[in-house]
Amino acid sequence: MGTVVLGVLATLLTSWLLKAPGQVFDTDAVEDGLRSGPDSSVSAEVVRMDDEGLSAITRDEFRPNAAQEQMLERRGSVNTAAFGRLMRAYHAVSPEVVTVRATVTGRRNQKIDIEDIRPLITARTAPLSGSYLNVPPQGAPSTLNMLFDMDRPFPIARNVDVDAFCADGGQQKALGPPFFGQRTITLQDKEQQVLLIRAITTEHYVAFRLEVDYMLGNEKKKAVIDDHGKPFEVSALNLTPDGKLGYHSVYELQSDFSLRRVKRWGAATGIGC
Repeated sequence: MGTVVLGVLATLLTSWLLKAPGQVFDTDAVEDGLRSGPDSSVSAEVVRMDDEGLSAITRDEFRPNAAQEQMLERRGSVNTAAFGRLMRAYHAVSPEVVTVRATVTGRRNQKIDIEDIRPLITARTAPLSGSYLNVPPQGAPSTLNMLFDMDRPFPIARNVDVDAFCADGGQQKALGPPFFGQRTITLQDKEQQVLLIRAITTEHYVAFRLEVDYMLGNEKKKAVIDDHGKPFEVSALNLTPDGKLGYHSVYELQSDFSLRRVKRWGAATGIGC
């Protein structure tokens, strides 16, 4: 009888010892304190969606050399890697819209609750006025998670009404209610979320990073998303008082998907649908 009683007591004691740390300490928080590295990993890149096209604006006048000019005039040049490399070499900026694809992965035992994402604006000036390379969109509006109107004094993340993209020829109509007004983005350990975030402007050149407010357990924390150490960039079209393009030079897409410099250009169409 005594042996049975001792066995039962030993079992109860063992069970209590195993459960006791969880009753006294937040074991997830303790384990997270022992984990190195950031609370989450973020991979961010600028992407061109079907409704954006490949148009680009340069800070200074675009002056390609003879070989580059030949490349641009070759059939299908805008769909080649060489065109993308040339635009990066000139630090060309997307006109009117820029879309960021951010992949966020949780790296903690405690869940991460993202409560807000907002732009940290590092520059907001007049639109860039170097050269304009017009490669208009060929596709329909894209599926996005959130939208920022960078012409507002304090842009906030908003829901996206994709069906409204084409209303009145602009994307401001797609601005819905605040994205984080009634929701958070939750990440468990190793859980991944892909966010398609778009910033729009019709008035300025804007450079910005994205600041993330999140909760880890009971602790409020911040993280910053940028373009591989640089701010994201977008520029409105530079227009003359009569609504025409105000650039040193303009390149237009041809029917064979090449680009050629034009001597005359008229009113701007903007990024429509």
